[in-house]
Amino acid sequence: MSAEIDRRLAVQYTVSRALSEADTIDEAVDHVLAAIAWHLGWRFGAFWLRDALANVLRAAHVWSGDAGHEFARMTADTTFPCGVGLPGRVWLERRPIQDDEVTRSDNFPRRAAAAASNLHTALAFPVMTRDEFLGVIELYGAEPAHVDDAVLNALEGIGLQIGQFIARRRAIDAEHAANGLARAMVQVALDCIVTIDREGRVLEFNPAAERTFGYARSEILGKPMVDYIVPPHLRAAHRSGMARYLATGEARMLGRRVEVRGQRADGTTFPLELTILRVPDAEPPVFTAYLRDISERTRLEATRELLLAASTTLGGSIDYEETLRNLSRAVIPDFADWYAVDILNEDGSVRRLEVAHRDPEKLAQTRALARRYPDGMGVALGTRQVIESGKSILVPEISDDMLVASARDQDHLTLLRELGLRSNIIVPLRANQQVVGAMTLVSAESERRYDERDLAVAEDLARRAGQAIERALLFKEVEDARALLEQQATELEAQAAELEDTVHEAERANRAKSEFLAAMSHELRTPLNAIIGYAQILEVGVHGALAEPQMEDLRRISRSAQHLLGLINDILNFAKIEAGRLTMELQPTRIADVLTRVEELIAPQAQAKQITYGLT
Repeated sequence: MSAEIDRRLAVQYTVSRALSEADTIDEAVDHVLAAIAWHLGWRFGAFWLRDALANVLRAAHVWSGDAGHEFARMTADTTFPCGVGLPGRVWLERRPIQDDEVTRSDNFPRRAAAAASNLHTALAFPVMTRDEFLGVIELYGAEPAHVDDAVLNALEGIGLQIGQFIARRRAIDAEHAANGLARAMVQVALDCIVTIDREGRVLEFNPAAERTFGYARSEILGKPMVDYIVPPHLRAAHRSGMARYLATGEARMLGRRVEVRGQRADGTTFPLELTILRVPDAEPPVFTAYLRDISERTRLEATRELLLAASTTLGGSIDYEETLRNLSRAVIPDFADWYAVDILNEDGSVRRLEVAHRDPEKLAQTRALARRYPDGMGVALGTRQVIESGKSILVPEISDDMLVASARDQDHLTLLRELGLRSNIIVPLRANQQVVGAMTLVSAESERRYDERDLAVAEDLARRAGQAIERALLFKEVEDARALLEQQATELEAQAAELEDTVHEAERANRAKSEFLAAMSHELRTPLNAIIGYAQILEVGVHGALAEPQMEDLRRISRSAQHLLGLINDILNFAKIEAGRLTMELQPTRIADVLTRVEELIAPQAQAKQITYGLT
């Protein structure tokens, strides 16, 4: 009995020591499994770990003494659901189970392999915490072990001890993994992550912060953050806010997303989106700031608002000169400190249409400069060059050497220097595919440095201004054409009135003609009817018989008179046609009679000219 107690105590001691010295779960289980099997006299041991995802038991570790190699192979390849096999039974019942002849059990899938390895007796107990089942340790031997209740209780306690170790180790590993993940996330984060202590000293400065602010992590760690990345005019507010929070717990910035200005190593400032959080459970307080450079977003928003305001201004007037003057309100002060527009005259000279600045005193100074040195500022900045070449000019930095080179004398240079010019853009204004002027944008007090993206915005402004000029010119052309059409319409109305008078005169003349024809026809028909009547009297022999030649002449006189009467009637018919009162009467006519009458009309003339003719 004393030997049994000694073995049990040895197992417990060995297990406790293995668990206390192990750095990993695998290392601990290997030592524990070997110690239990060796001290209690078992030939084979296995540790089954629960796969929570598949909800089965898998053999995580196998210890084989002097037998059971085939059984070990099969164990490594087998999984057990709850209730199946010896490990599954322990999982189901959550208690130690021993079997003196396991090869006879119907619920033992490895029965043949166990018998072949001369493994007949088995003992298994659960590995778990008070709340969670983790796995099973099973032991096998050739002969019954006669394990008493004390040993079973000890093994159950060891199972709890191992379970607690696994749960604790998993928690530690998870924490390490989380910390490692957090460190990895800090390193690869696209946003700046800056951690400071209660004194404001930098504890963490990730690569994104290095890229954004221009400081190496090594040169800023341990330094006061406020002296490096906070602009000077905001530092006092930052320090007072930190002191207020530490003294009263009042937090105005913690947990909020705000937009602030940051400062780079080169002294330039830029917009930032900032969120500050206090690190949980850290004492004394530690704070982490998450910062995002929103320069590009701010630039895009400002560009969109600028172009919208410019489009509104450019569409507000049909007078393009007034429109170009008003454009200064859209670009000052958000995009430029100075705004100027020059127009190309028809004679090739350049006329300054507008110059604007947000400071009236500066504007007066510029106008004085222009009076004393006409186009003096334009020459310095290249206005005429842009108009002549049609190509934009971008000067990111107006150096003093540039001013010296363009100054006409010392007084001119002094005035130019007093303007404080820093950077400028000049873009051509085009209308109808012709350069008609130039627009100048200058940075001074704002100390803005123009770049290629600003140049693209300025050229977009110039394009829109050019379209406004084209619209204004087109409107003027339309107005001129409308005025010309109105003048032509007036002239046409006058001509129409004259034509109407002419028509009336023509109608009166036509009526007079018709009246004349009617009167003449009446006067002609009276003697003609008399001729026809007397011819008929002579023809019938009222005054005596006539010779045949006389009769033939008389008949010709009668026919000619009838023909003349027909002509007079035709003249009267024309008058009726014009009056719209003509009526037609169709009668059959012999062509031979018509030709005979025609012959009689031309016979005298033919005889006079000695012309003969005949019918064929």
